[in-house]
Amino acid sequence: MPENIHIPLGKVQTAYGLTDEELYNLIQKLWERKQLFYKELWAETYEKFWHFAATGSLPYTQEKLPELPEPSSLHQSNFYPLFYGTQMVRYLMQLIKLVSYKPFRLGLDYLFDTAFEDGHSVAAEERDVLYKYFEFTELDRKPPQKDYYRHFKAGPRYLISFISRNMAGTLMADRDAVIEFLCDYPLKREVKGLTHRVVDSTLDRLAASAAKVQLEIRPEAPAEISAESCPVSQPDSSSFASSGEVIVVPSALWMGKSPAAVRDSMKEDFDECVTAYVLLNWCKVGKTQVGRLLSPKEFVDDKSYRNHVDKLLLRAARLSIRQD
Repeated sequence: MPENIHIPLGKVQTAYGLTDEELYNLIQKLWERKQLFYKELWAETYEKFWHFAATGSLPYTQEKLPELPEPSSLHQSNFYPLFYGTQMVRYLMQLIKLVSYKPFRLGLDYLFDTAFEDGHSVAAEERDVLYKYFEFTELDRKPPQKDYYRHFKAGPRYLISFISRNMAGTLMADRDAVIEFLCDYPLKREVKGLTHRVVDSTLDRLAASAAKVQLEIRPEAPAEISAESCPVSQPDSSSFASSGEVIVVPSALWMGKSPAAVRDSMKEDFDECVTAYVLLNWCKVGKTQVGRLLSPKEFVDDKSYRNHVDKLLLRAARLSIRQD
């Protein structure tokens, strides 16, 4: 079984070109399936850059070692990155009382460089202001007059507030789950951990697994189904049977018909993922041919057609499709 690989959502957003709303919807789906790891990157950063400095300062201060926060108990059904970011700001406010300027800066830069593909440019000016504030404070130096209000008057809590606005990107998630949830989104840019090769191989594996599960479902034991297509990008619900019903495809629509005739006869009443399932499993049409029949555009290589079918099969796996 492949090893579970986690990837930061900052890189996911760049790879797929997600809007903030689409990223938020993805976070909720990952949270529901317990595949969102909100503390992982922060804990790694703490161990690499802040733990030694913080514990070494304890004997000389009256401070307590802060713990990474948990999401608010008021928000158990959903995960709100902005609210969790506010909790993280409070955590950092405690941490900076124990950690000196240099390790604090190294750690925060590492975190942003890991979470985002262009991490050096994310909140770059705000981080620079924050670092200067701590540098002047630690060295007990007075900043230039022109920098006074930027570095001192606002206070450290305000200067760290950019953490809340960028919290979503620092969350880690299961890479296979991300690829599955975003199966209808094209990969717009390759990033570390999310390349076309990785996405294609993952979709192939997930589709093969989904097809195996479908074949193992016995007719006398209907599977629980969902009217959703892809968890993040949902098609018109009228294309599916209503939630809780089995999707029945009359034999007159596919038996003895040519692949193109099957596609045309099912177009009005069934989503294309159902058509793909019927063509592949009942009509025994090859995956490449199914892709050519159902793809909304022409591709230059057969692999792209098969990838399109794999995405459709992932959607079909959430349904219980039966013959009449």
